[in-house]
Parts: sequence; structure tokens; C-alpha cells
Amino acid sequence: MGYHQTLSPNSYIDNVNSYFASAVKNDKETQNYYFDYKVYNANEKSFVLDGEATDLGKVIDHIEEVESELVGAIIISDGQVTKGEQKQSQLKDLSIPIYTIGVGDTIPLVDVAIQALEAPTVVIKGEEMEINVTISSHGRVHDRVNVLLYKGKKLLGSKFIQLQGDGSLSNAKFRIAPQTLGENNYIVKTSVLADEINIKNNNQFFQVTVLKDRYKVALITGSPNFNTGPLKKIIKNIPRVELDHYIQQGEKFISSINKFWSTSYELIVFDNFPLAPISNRWQQILAKKLVSQKSSLFLVAGPNTDNKSAESIYPFFHVQHSKNIIEDNKSRQWYWSENDLILKYLDNDLFDPNNNENLFPPLHPKIFIETGDNISSLAYYVNSSIPLLVSGEVEGLRSGIWTSSDFSTLYYKMTESEHQDISGSLLNNLFSWLMHTSGENELYFRVNKNLYQQGEEVHVVGSHFDNDSKDISSLTGYITLSSEENTPITYELNYNPVNEQWETRFLAGKPGSYSFEITLENENDIYTQHGSLFIDESQIELNQVSVNNEILQIISSLTKGKYVPWESRAELIGYIKPELKQEIIVKNARLNENIIGLALLILLISIEWYIRRLIGLS
Repeated sequence: MGYHQTLSPNSYIDNVNSYFASAVKNDKETQNYYFDYKVYNANEKSFVLDGEATDLGKVIDHIEEVESELVGAIIISDGQVTKGEQKQSQLKDLSIPIYTIGVGDTIPLVDVAIQALEAPTVVIKGEEMEINVTISSHGRVHDRVNVLLYKGKKLLGSKFIQLQGDGSLSNAKFRIAPQTLGENNYIVKTSVLADEINIKNNNQFFQVTVLKDRYKVALITGSPNFNTGPLKKIIKNIPRVELDHYIQQGEKFISSINKFWSTSYELIVFDNFPLAPISNRWQQILAKKLVSQKSSLFLVAGPNTDNKSAESIYPFFHVQHSKNIIEDNKSRQWYWSENDLILKYLDNDLFDPNNNENLFPPLHPKIFIETGDNISSLAYYVNSSIPLLVSGEVEGLRSGIWTSSDFSTLYYKMTESEHQDISGSLLNNLFSWLMHTSGENELYFRVNKNLYQQGEEVHVVGSHFDNDSKDISSLTGYITLSSEENTPITYELNYNPVNEQWETRFLAGKPGSYSFEITLENENDIYTQHGSLFIDESQIELNQVSVNNEILQIISSLTKGKYVPWESRAELIGYIKPELKQEIIVKNARLNENIIGLALLILLISIEWYIRRLIGLS
């Protein structure tokens, strides 16, 4: 209400208070209320034009609740409803008239705004993404505007759209294929019309995170063995992975080891390697490569792996040789560890530590290790503390070791069973974790705008990158808004299976700068993302600053009331009259049910008859 140009807020408030006083003068029983998206008693709240939204439905509900005490109602409003539902069917059931007074500008002001923007929060490099922009236009607008999409200062595309005004919506779509990894910042702009009242809402920033399209893996084989084939097959089947295979032949490698040193890899797998302890020079170069490129390491013991040669690379895995060994050289049954957090990323029920069935073939222990800090044992041999599989993360570098020399036995035995994909699933998920492609700690959320008007709807949407491997039902999500001036507010996030994203909607509250924290959590994990947004002092009615007399006329028409403009408000004072009710009370009593009363009545009649006889009356 405070943005109608024909109204002075102070004079409007004075006139409303004066109107209230006139109404009370006509009828002492008149009750006065204020409303925005709630209804307030005038005695409890001062009249100011700072409401967050307008909900006439709440007003209708309030009138219905006290209808039996009323003879009529008067609503003063500009009729611009920004929240709530239409109550037309409810109005027909009211037995009292509702009079309406329309206040504000009669000619809508011109405004073009980016109403909504839909785009993914995370994409793979090179994949096309669609950006859908919704433009709203208010007032008498029949112009064409240009919608522009920028990345930094670079123009990526433009679309002309025809505006219709009067609150209509128009759409512009763009399709682009991002090529730059990381966070990409975009901006959508619309051209500005000559008579616009607010140009802040003519542009909208948004961010999209672009992930790698290819992940490079190096497989270094000391000597080809039965494990080599399954390892290559499993690695090549991992989506978006490119494999370079290096096979040692004497002092040289095929392909050249120089290519290995000059290429950045997300994961380096040692297969039956090293065959002999590596030199100090080799260790130094490898250490620099791992630190600079943040490469992960995985060692698969082979038939030619011995403890002495393996010890030369143990420091990279944060393990050491164990004196606790198995000397009988027999294959042994094994089991999954309990309470290991890494196992939750291995998305298969067969990795359940509580699964005690002998589903897996016995395996032959080859190397014997003890783990250091932050390195976990994922599987053990039965009746021992000797690990079969270890993995962990130290100072941002991830690593793992498979200590048995016959991974191929697991691969081929399971292939012959109904669980043929188990070995592939094991390494696939483990390698994804090692390469950081599982995104287990990454949230990609976005608010649909970065600047809001008070009372405008805020739409939060996003995803956990690895939604497919998570049990959605076990996750709960929420967003918490905080500012220096206001108490933190929390809104729940709900998972939308249609677009496979988490989302929530709420109204922008008090003006100011807000920080927010988005959280997804289950009993084991908490994932968070932080951001900020700004709520402007202006209200959403700024886009609709005119009298919507149509809705006010409907309210009055359906209740047999009357609509008048603000200038004619005095007319309705005459409708406010005290109403007197005349009540005729009839009480019946059965005398034969009240013996004492009947006796008293007979006694009174007898006394009257006796007195009348004494004085000579008949």
C-alpha cells in the first residue's frame, strides 16, 4: 500500500484512522482490524504500511468466524492479493454484506521483472543444459524486450519476447554447453522500458558448478597376471574414466613412463607392482606428483608382490608391515568390517557387515600390513586381525590396498554366481570414492534469485551430487536464514522425485542482508552449503501498484454489499447503524409437575375471593 504514487502514506494512515473514528461514532459496537497476511486487532497493533504480503482469504476467514456477531463488514484495500487462496465459494455462504473500498492508483505502473529462473545447479563439462527464464510484465505494456544471457562480460545468447502487461508471464529459453570446470557465474538481463519504476529486478545472477567430463586413471602393472584383465575391464567401465596402462619390462615401461610423469591423474593403481623396492629418486618424484596433482593411490597385490618390495611404497599409503602374518599359505574366508564409514559409499547390500553368509570365495593373503591414523580396515580374514582391504584419507590424499593376490578369483567366482556384478561394483564404488567423483560431501543448491522484494516467494532448489547412491528416505534437509538484526528462521527441504531435486519455498521476510546454511543429514553424515541473499525494503506490491477493483467488486457482489472507490468512502458510513433486536421470551410450565406452586396459586386465588366478598365485590 505504501507505494501508490497518488497516496501519501502518512495522510492515508490519518484518513483511515479518521474513518475508523467515524464508524465507531455511528456504532459503538464497531470493531477495527488491520491485515497483511494475518489479521490484527487495532487495539493490539499500530497501523503501519510494512506488511510482508496481502492475504484477503485470511480476512474472509476472520469474518466467517465472527459472522454471528456482525451485521456487516467493510474492507479497505487495493485488492492486490500476493498470498493465499481465492474464497469465492466461501463468500456465497455468508449471510452478512461485505462492503469494499478500493484505494490506490487506478492506472497500473509499468514494471518488467525476471520472475523466475530455472537451471541445473551442477552439470558435467560439455553436456548441454537448459536455462528457462520467466519474465513478468505489469501495467500497460505491449513492447518487445531483449532477454540477454551473459557469462562474465561475454554474451552467450539473446531472445526477443513480446510482453502483454497486466501481470502476464513470458518465457525465454537458452541452451548452452559449459566448458569451464568449477563454479560458473552467469547473469540474465532484460532491456529496460522508459516508464519502469524498478530496474533492480531486470537482471538475475545465478551459478552453475561444472564437473569434469573425463577422469584419468593410470594402471601400472609390474608383471601381467590374472588380476590385470579384470582390473582393466572394471576401470574402463567406470563412466567418464580414461585409462592409461603402463607395463613394466625390465627397466622400461610400455607405454613410456615419461608420459606417466607428465600427465595428471586422479587415480594411480599399482597392479603387482613394484617387483623390487623402488629407488629413493622414484619415491621423491612420486611424492611430488601426488601432492601437486592430488592423485589418489590404490595397490592390488599380485603373485609377484613381496613384502620387501611393497614396503618401499607403504609410506604413501600410511601403513606399515605387520609382524602378524599367516604362514600356512592357504586361502581364507573373510568378512566385511563393522562400523566403517567408507563402506556406506559402496552401494550394494552384499557389503553389509551383518551379512554372515559365505557368499564370497576364500582368498589368499599375500601382504600383511598394519594401518596408521585415518586409515580404516574395510575387510578382514576370518579369525584374525589381518586386513584384506584398507582405505582412508590423510591430508586430503586418499589411498587403499587390496592385500590378497587373487582378486581375479573373487571376480570370476562371483561372475559365475547370481551376484556377478559384486566385484565390479566393489572397485567401481571404491575407485569413485578415491577419485572424488562420488561427491559424497558436495551440495549444489541455489536460490532462484539473489535480490528479493519483501513478501516475494523465495524458491530454493538443488541436489546432492550423488543422489542416485543415497537412500533419499534417510535424509532430511533444511535451510536456516540468519541476520544480525533478526532471529534465525529454519525451513524444511522436501525431495521432488519428478526433477530429482530438493526444494522449498517461503516468503521473503524483513528487509536486510541474510546468510543461509543448507543442510542435508542422516544418522551418519551432515552435508552443508552456505550462501547469502538480500531482501529489499520494497514490497512485492511494487510490481502491482494499482487498484484491483475487480476482486473487491466480486467480494461485495457475492455478499450483497457494495464497492466504492476511496474518494467515495463516506457513502458507506451510512450503512453502519446500530441494530436493535427485539426478543419475545415465552416460558411454559406444567402445573401438575409442581405441587407446591399449584398449592400457592390456589391459596392466592382463595384469599382474593375472600377479600372481594368482604368488601362486597362480586
